[in-house]
Amino acid sequence: MAQVLDVAIDRLDATQGTRRADRDRVVIENPLQLRARGTPVATIMRTPGNDLELVRGLLHAESVAPGTIVQVDDDTVELGVDASAFAGRGLLSSAACGVCGRVAIADLEQRAHEVAADTTIEHHILQGLPDALRAAQSVFAETGGLHGAGLFTTAGALVAAREDVGRHNAVDKLAGWALGAGLDPAVHVLILSGRIGYELVQKAIMLGVPIVGAVSAPSSLAIELAERFRIGLTGFVRGARANAYAHGWRIR
Repeated sequence: MAQVLDVAIDRLDATQGTRRADRDRVVIENPLQLRARGTPVATIMRTPGNDLELVRGLLHAESVAPGTIVQVDDDTVELGVDASAFAGRGLLSSAACGVCGRVAIADLEQRAHEVAADTTIEHHILQGLPDALRAAQSVFAETGGLHGAGLFTTAGALVAAREDVGRHNAVDKLAGWALGAGLDPAVHVLILSGRIGYELVQKAIMLGVPIVGAVSAPSSLAIELAERFRIGLTGFVRGARANAYAHGWRIR
């Protein structure tokens, strides 16, 4: 499935006072419909590709058993469960899924555990991971319009990376891949290309990843979630600097 579209544009340069016709490549954003035994239950705006991983990771993060997952066509995924499994879960209707507000902590305490593994990473290794993720984002290199998420070993080796127009989707695709591959998330590090919202920390908790880092800032609720569930949360991982916001002991 195509992920990039070639379009006609005007390039404006205020410094030189010029305008010229040109071509550019932009990220495709299309809806993916989820159906539970024929009944539409959610529509996700996403970058086409790795759809089954996206659905698997999304449903896992929200504690919804998917049953069988079948790609019916390029824009439809069929789930082998009844629509009743989605009762009260309107949160699945967009790419920015997650439990709203501070109820996130109480909700997670009912279905998740704090990360028990004592996994740590050296700062000099952590500081190179955002660049390694960027280098693995082939579509971003063409368009500059995608979020990225990557799983790394604590020695700095890239295990897998996923891209999507939605940052939540990128993490769900990566989680879906990890679940399918039987990866042990407790000895890996999750690196994000943008800011850290609480929904992304929630997904890391559900997957069981002990360390989350990003090039931008976390939200206050993201920090609370990380602190409660023993996640080493770092933001502004840029060059030689990084800010540790929760369980800083995980960054040596």
